[in-house]
Amino acid sequence: MSRRRGAEGRNALGLILIAVAALVLGGLGAAAFVLRPPPTDPETLCRTDAPLAAHTVILVDATDRLEPRHRRKLRAVLAQERGRLAQYYRLTIMRLNMRRPQEPTILFSKCLPRPPEQTNPLFENARMTQARWEEDFAGALDDALRSAASAGRARASPIIAGLRAVAADPDYDPSIPARCLVIVSDMLEHDPQGFSLYVPEANYAAWAAQAPSRAPDFARVDLRVVPIDRPDHAAQQAAAMDHFWPAFFEAASVQTVSTDPAP
Repeated sequence: MSRRRGAEGRNALGLILIAVAALVLGGLGAAAFVLRPPPTDPETLCRTDAPLAAHTVILVDATDRLEPRHRRKLRAVLAQERGRLAQYYRLTIMRLNMRRPQEPTILFSKCLPRPPEQTNPLFENARMTQARWEEDFAGALDDALRSAASAGRARASPIIAGLRAVAADPDYDPSIPARCLVIVSDMLEHDPQGFSLYVPEANYAAWAAQAPSRAPDFARVDLRVVPIDRPDHAAQQAAAMDHFWPAFFEAASVQTVSTDPAP
């Protein structure tokens, strides 16, 4: 009788151990599933299973040379906007293209990956992904600073054409819940064959009278203007910021506008 009870006890213990093992394995499997990263685009690192939640575009005007103080400001602005990103938010850095005003040069455009501490090493090398993102971002920053430092006096400053290109970019779609646009520029639009803010009494009404189309649509976009000071053209800059850009941004339906102090 005692042998029979002992065998039954061992069988019961075995069943309990099997059940515990099954629960542990099930828990590990569930945890692995929860920690499995969402599918992402290999180029942009943005999620492919969900719409983009936020997109920040930084438009850099390096058509005229930026002095060391301006380049320090640009570096700080890019670092600030990078620091504001949440995971899978997208950051794009564009530079005005004087030769092709309708096609600003894209220096960087990626979503911020998940931080390594929130990822599962079974499915992804998070540290390598994060390091690659930071390396690409640093490279884009260096490219922007290099071009800003090497530019001479430009024949044109196609700021409005650059803004039109941003508004028309399919990756900057109005359906994105949170959109931010940062302009780093002296804000002196200049077209030798058309409208120029260097001309006395240039204002929005004068531009609208000769513009081939209306201002671009920036509805639900938060705008940050980072002005680059030009001491030789301080009067024109003040006039532009007073009599042109506020009306332009209003016509573009910008949601909010903030202006950084000049460096």
